[in-house]
Amino acid sequence: MPIVCAAFLALPLYPLNPTAQDTVSSMNLHITTGVMSQSGMISAGPELTLKFEYLLTHPFIFRSSLDYTYGEITTRTYPNGSVHRQSISSEVLYYRGTKKMTAYLGVGVVYGRGTFNLNDKTYFNNNVLGVPQEIKFGDAFGYRFVLGMRFKHKYSIEVGVTEISPSFIYIRRTDVDSFSEENIKFRANYVKLSLGYLFRLK
Repeated sequence: MPIVCAAFLALPLYPLNPTAQDTVSSMNLHITTGVMSQSGMISAGPELTLKFEYLLTHPFIFRSSLDYTYGEITTRTYPNGSVHRQSISSEVLYYRGTKKMTAYLGVGVVYGRGTFNLNDKTYFNNNVLGVPQEIKFGDAFGYRFVLGMRFKHKYSIEVGVTEISPSFIYIRRTDVDSFSEENIKFRANYVKLSLGYLFRLK
């Protein structure tokens, strides 16, 4: 992170001829893969992201991303299981640099949802009132900060910090034909480090 920050500050702010010598392409398809840190009770795990980027005007880029992350829950507070998370984000990036090396930072909003797979299937007991019949992973909105570098228009390294608070949803049987829902919100913030490759579209 300190290296990326130093490079961002050291790079030139503006190309000599921004129309003919801009430091980024007009449209890019950006694919990244990496690892995310532990996020609260969710373990560290792999991540894969597909990004579409559009140059608004120098030095701003609009980016829309589709993320997939995987993690495990191994705590005494919640049932153990695996979590598959998908999120959609929209970000605005500010960049500076040259064709050889470009640094950028950005901020955006995130909408995330997930699927929870329980490890112990005997956790559910359909014959006992009050015992959860189903556990779901709730949707949530959040925000994200990104800081990255690109080399020769093709290769990238990026650090992202995501702040999001989804919830566990417990569905319990309270009577023969009655059910109740309990929502327990928790923080699932995480940092991810990823490497990527850019495909120029325009």
